[in-house]
Amino acid sequence: MKFGQPPRPTWYASANLGARFNKLNSRLNRLMILDHVWTQLVGNKAKFWILQAVQNDTLHVKVKIAVAKNELIARRQQLIGEINKHFEKPWIKRIEIH
Repeated sequence: MKFGQPPRPTWYASANLGARFNKLNSRLNRLMILDHVWTQLVGNKAKFWILQAVQNDTLHVKVKIAVAKNELIARRQQLIGEINKHFEKPWIKRIEIH
């Protein structure tokens, strides 16, 4: 800094930070909401149905037991509808089972 120049701001307003981190922030928020909604929807089955990843519009779920896999296949469309209620636009369109 040269003599006579105003100092550079070291603190930013929250609006400035929001503009910089908006994309990352929205992705993290969606993932946190998804994790919370998933545990609320599946309840005890969360120990058998484990969220692995979200790629584009596909939710990848690892299933530990074959019986739990059959139940997830049966409830797949219902779960997609319930999950998407919590987002502005429908996000999850498919559930891929591994």
